[in-house]
Amino acid sequence: MNYKNKTKLKNAIKVLTALHFKKENIMVTGSIALDAQGLLTNRIAHDVDVIIKMDDQTWRCLRLIEAIQNCDKENVKDYPGSNMITLVSDEVTINIWKWGPNYDWSELKDEETGVYVATVNHIIKAKKEYSRDKDIKDIYAIIKELV
Repeated sequence: MNYKNKTKLKNAIKVLTALHFKKENIMVTGSIALDAQGLLTNRIAHDVDVIIKMDDQTWRCLRLIEAIQNCDKENVKDYPGSNMITLVSDEVTINIWKWGPNYDWSELKDEETGVYVATVNHIIKAKKEYSRDKDIKDIYAIIKELV
């Protein structure tokens, strides 16, 4: 993984664990997960996308983030109708995606940080669901690197 993406991931994990998220409930996704698997390695991520497996502890952590949100509207954004919260710290922007218990969970792990890494298939499936222009371009770039 390129140095800048690895640093962003480490900073995001530091922020999330300080907020009492358990590493085993964190799965990095998006461009950093692709980079960790040797794809799109020249891309520097603007933010860190993580999927959080929801359990009792996670709900308590999200309540803590909501408390921060009430104090600091500029640093936490909850998008209405979305299952994502964006948390901005001094070092990194983290998009936190809430994940239900019935969804597939990756078995891949980043050795250095100890968090799970979304598979390429998972990322492609998510990008197909969003179908934004950038997602379609990413799917083509991923396929081009795979073949």
